[in-house]
Amino acid sequence: MRTLFLLCAVLFVLTKLNAAADEKADIIAATKIYVAAHSAISKINATVEAIDGDFARVKIEPQEAGATDPAWVFLKKKDGKWTGLVLGTSLTTEDYQQLGIPNALRVP
Repeated sequence: MRTLFLLCAVLFVLTKLNAAADEKADIIAATKIYVAAHSAISKINATVEAIDGDFARVKIEPQEAGATDPAWVFLKKKDGKWTGLVLGTSLTTEDYQQLGIPNALRVP
């Protein structure tokens, strides 16, 4: 019985880790689509920095060194799909409020 409990616990943890990895992959894919549509840079490195509920913050950097400054893309999940909200190097308090971006995701 104890072995069954431990096995279930391990499977639960592995499932959660896999789901988190899938979520990040979905966020990065949506980020790349958004950046390609809203900037002149198409080849980027994207790092998911934070997720808060249905919002995510991703830091992007061009693969070509010095092409542009690093920037951030904020995304929102709606109907199970991540979509970009805004791309920029700095946002105002009003920008965050208008877009509904949680305080926890604001760029420090």
